[in-house]
Amino acid sequence: MSQLALAWCVKNPHVSTVITGASRPAQVQENMKAMEVVPQLTADVMARIDTVLSPAKA
Repeated sequence: MSQLALAWCVKNPHVSTVITGASRPAQVQENMKAMEVVPQLTADVMARIDTVLSPAKA
């Protein structure tokens, strides 16, 4: 899930910079795997994610 969250930040045009934190090399490696997810986030996938994240309408 963290890889998807980081990839979403990279693809989101409203996010100018993605800063990750890590205290161990393994965490850096795990964070960098998010770059493998970025190409999979097509416009359709991003729209679906935005739909899920949008607040419910009353």
